[in-house]
Amino acid sequence: MAGRWVRVPLAAATAVVLAVTGTALTSSAAPDAAGVDGATPGGPGAADLGRQVLGANDGWGAANGGTTGGSAASAERVYVVDTWEELRAALGGVGARTDTTPRIVYVDGRIDAFAGTSCEAIAATVPVAGSDVPFSMDDYVAAYDPATYGWVDPAGPLEDARVVAAADQATRTLQHVGSNVTIVGLGTDAQVVGASLRIRDARNVIVRNVTFSDARDCFPAWDPGDGDAGSWNSAYDNVSVWTSENVWVDHSTFDDGEHPPSSLPTVFGRPYEIHDGLLDVTHGSDHVTVSYNHFSDHDKTAILGSSDSRIQDVGKHKVTYHHNRWTDVGQRAPRVRFGDVHVYDELYEQTREGIFQYYWGAGVDSSIYAENNAFELAPGVDPARIIGRYKGERLFETGSTVNGEPVDLLAAYNASVGEADRLADEARWTPTLHGSIDPTWAVPAIVRSSAGAGRLGPVDAPAYDPRATYGAGDVVVHDGAVFRAQWYARGTTPGSAWGPWEELAADERGVPVWTPTRVFRSGDAVVHDGAVWVAQWWSRGQEPGTGSWGPFRAVG
Repeated sequence: MAGRWVRVPLAAATAVVLAVTGTALTSSAAPDAAGVDGATPGGPGAADLGRQVLGANDGWGAANGGTTGGSAASAERVYVVDTWEELRAALGGVGARTDTTPRIVYVDGRIDAFAGTSCEAIAATVPVAGSDVPFSMDDYVAAYDPATYGWVDPAGPLEDARVVAAADQATRTLQHVGSNVTIVGLGTDAQVVGASLRIRDARNVIVRNVTFSDARDCFPAWDPGDGDAGSWNSAYDNVSVWTSENVWVDHSTFDDGEHPPSSLPTVFGRPYEIHDGLLDVTHGSDHVTVSYNHFSDHDKTAILGSSDSRIQDVGKHKVTYHHNRWTDVGQRAPRVRFGDVHVYDELYEQTREGIFQYYWGAGVDSSIYAENNAFELAPGVDPARIIGRYKGERLFETGSTVNGEPVDLLAAYNASVGEADRLADEARWTPTLHGSIDPTWAVPAIVRSSAGAGRLGPVDAPAYDPRATYGAGDVVVHDGAVFRAQWYARGTTPGSAWGPWEELAADERGVPVWTPTRVFRSGDAVVHDGAVWVAQWWSRGQEPGTGSWGPFRAVG
């Protein structure tokens, strides 16, 4: 399967594939389906995300020898996959945990771990002892309702069958990732749905430019002793990092897909939870950088550390979060046990209060160092709720804004709780592994412009055809550059200063590069001459840095 290529159908006869990963765009003819072993996606000369490595100073993942993923993979270990079976095989199948062979896996389009099956189909294969009826969660719920069964742990044939069904699902939708691996999405639509990728017992892993959706547990367990009112517990994170080190997760999107929290019922008076985390780092994992990702519409989002009792995790869980976007998440953004965690230039936004509980959770023996983070809270949400204490003793934060205004979040939290629950205004270390820290006022524009999957190349687009009619949003290639129509276009050559076309380009973070044909609106971030600028009002053709009254304001 190494070097397998799929020709993408294009409207025009000539297609080019462009890598939008630097300030310049490179192009080549689209490869034939047969392909060439070891070929670079995008063709010769195109920037190859699979060979890129974490920067030398980019967070905790840069320590301990750095993170290079599968960049050293031989041609025979470079794969392009578009089915769940192909993805699992490319990662090493059931032996992935112990496989250290460098490999690069390109995800092409949408991959569904539930293709050809369903929760109901899995359950139907599991018999219930003493019955001629196969297992179902409906029967499980009816049998273990605390109103009739009592507040004791489920036991008996239905619970036994649930365990069997859950184990069956794990063989189908859970895949381990071993050492020296890069997983990267091609283009703007790479997606893995219904699966849980577990980076376990591994070292040196990179995950970039993929949307991970809906790692649902078909058979969640009811635990009446979890909390004051019991809880439904699920087994799967979209991506998890267990007992691993040197991991970089970048420019990816994490969500619940077709099963967001608002779509789930209440059972036994508690949310029927079919998801665990979006991106959890646990079991003593260390030296991780999480950058330019988008987490959205999820409750328990990102926890560091699996248990207060795991004293073997002391000194581990060193993680850097920067330039991530958190939209309508409930909690754990992140919640930290034991780790020294740097959180900077993050955007937290709410379209509604919804399930929100807190963002930063100070857990046992944790040390969070937070700087220049922007919060956009829904009406009525108290900034004191941003911080939560879970046996933690300290938290340092500076440069925070709430709805555009500076706020001392730690002071707000400490004023809202009793003395025993207050946190010391300190961290046990000062971060040194980081790039330039952007000012808080610029964070919303930079993060919205660049965080999430689909902001890195390659991008497939047809060549411009002067005879064709284009509508707003259509993307074409002309003279080696990518253009998008802003309104109806026919016969107007891309590249003219005031025509319907805007040129698209991006730097390595996904921030748009300034071009004279592109329209920028108030709040948009742009890169020009190596610096980041933010538009203060509508602009087209006005170069950043020229004139004293231009529309662009430099960051920093």
